[in-house]
Amino acid sequence: MVNDQDVNAAVLAPYFAESGMKVSVGDRTTERLHELGFSPDLEIVDSFEKRKSRPTPQMNESEHRSILHAVNPPGAISGESLHQLAVCLKSIETSGSKIRLEISGEEDLLALPVVAFFPENTITFYGQPNVGLVIVDSTQSRERAKRILEELNIWSLG
Repeated sequence: MVNDQDVNAAVLAPYFAESGMKVSVGDRTTERLHELGFSPDLEIVDSFEKRKSRPTPQMNESEHRSILHAVNPPGAISGESLHQLAVCLKSIETSGSKIRLEISGEEDLLALPVVAFFPENTITFYGQPNVGLVIVDSTQSRERAKRILEELNIWSLG
């Protein structure tokens, strides 16, 4: 975890220099990465921050980014979201395209299936409210994420 006041380009640059996918989960996290000059392969946003409505983060105008949609209720991981994550993964792997997944509902728990089921070396960024930026390397956290998902009867992306 990186305290909010310590998040800067120098801290993030090594993660973006490594191979593997980069995924941002959350509007403020996505916005912050863009402000610092970084462009994740997948952005997962819901137009909320700390449960309050907010404008969706602006997309980088210099890149083409596909936009997909899913409904995901608060405190849950919907089958539709899992399916769309699978679509995102396949598209990124086959074409190298960048994607934004816009969620109607809440995106908070969607970091779990990304960590559990996206390729090893995927780096996931998400915000811990009032604390800072959490940076998760799927190689190190995959088994824990899978155990949590198994408790929710989720075994794959779909």
